[in-house]
Amino acid sequence: MSITAREMLATSRPLVIAHRGDSRQAPENTLPAFLKATQLNVDFVELDYQESRDGVPIVFHDDTLDRITNARQVWPDSPPEIAIASRSLCELRQLDAGSWFSTEFRETPLSTLAEVCDVIAPRSLLAIERKTGSVRTLLAVLAENVAAQRSVVMAFDWQFLTELHAARPLLPLVALGEGPLTDEKLAAAQATGACVIGWQNEALLCDDVGRIHTRGLKAWCWTVDNRDRAAELWSAGLDGLITNVPGEMLKLRREQFA
Repeated sequence: MSITAREMLATSRPLVIAHRGDSRQAPENTLPAFLKATQLNVDFVELDYQESRDGVPIVFHDDTLDRITNARQVWPDSPPEIAIASRSLCELRQLDAGSWFSTEFRETPLSTLAEVCDVIAPRSLLAIERKTGSVRTLLAVLAENVAAQRSVVMAFDWQFLTELHAARPLLPLVALGEGPLTDEKLAAAQATGACVIGWQNEALLCDDVGRIHTRGLKAWCWTVDNRDRAAELWSAGLDGLITNVPGEMLKLRREQFA
């Protein structure tokens, strides 16, 4: 039987989480990037989702489409910064989300969250970051897929996490945050029902890892691409590292924990 997300979180080995897939080798938040990450045998594949105008969760990080799609070419008369929430799923299907990265990935489409779960959850655990969308919509996607047992859900919106925890108490949650990790922030994050605190690399102190553990929580850090910094955090007891270079971090883990 495949390992569940909760079982993976309980392991003592520090985890490597591929940020937006293997996003240095393929366009971020696309199926090619996710599949490349699964081939590395990362512990979790991280993704972001936003809701379209018609309420469909779309795997995409930014609020606007301009940076990594050809939306400007498809809709040249649109105002600057075309919001993903201003377009329906049918419209979003027209976009190329791969050519900006490389011609190799020309015409790579945007995917729905359900589609990504169908493809990736049987291969890898998922770290799903909610950017926009309701609790009901997310739970409807998870209920129809093996991803329900193979995912953690992350968010900076702690009220969303609180509501999600009330609806699905057994779903593992990651409270994301940034800036100094004060006692007040740590208490508020724990109050959401999250079992993991995922904090900003630039703000997380090694001592903060121990403070998180004191509360019986796991400590993750985003986004760490430097080997020395990763080694430092792992030595401090960090439980999970979100990275754009998962292959390098897996190699470092083998070296550090051989």
